[in-house]
Amino acid sequence: ETVSGATAWKSRPVLKKLVRRLQAGDTLTVVKLDRLGRNALDVLTLIDVLKKREISVRILNLGIDTAGAGGKLFLLLLAGFAEFERNIIRERVLSGLETAKAKGIRLGRKPTLTEADIAQARRLKAQGLSAREVAKLLHVSKMTAWRAMNS
Repeated sequence: ETVSGATAWKSRPVLKKLVRRLQAGDTLTVVKLDRLGRNALDVLTLIDVLKKREISVRILNLGIDTAGAGGKLFLLLLAGFAEFERNIIRERVLSGLETAKAKGIRLGRKPTLTEADIAQARRLKAQGLSAREVAKLLHVSKMTAWRAMNS
């Protein structure tokens, strides 16, 4: 599944479909805990739903099986650490973005039109040309031309 583990399990179509197909006595096996999710509460909710349906969870890289009491405790701790790690990564990303902004680095996609192109689009609008005509002249989409003409 290509959806992030940070997304709630109920919002992950493939995982949700898998959970629906599991039956009592089955074991859901994952390679790593973060494949189930990175939000401790969400992972624990999923495991609780599975437990009520008599489905156990096994995590291969950790050798954990929720069928036993020790596995449940260890899983609870690991889910907390997974959420902690995700929060630290998020803080680092936000800090990096703030640093980039402070240095004057422009984030995001490079503008399609230069300031000169935008000025030309405004002049062409004043002359009565439509967004479609301006777009053809500037070799951009109609919406890009419209934004330039009206910015």
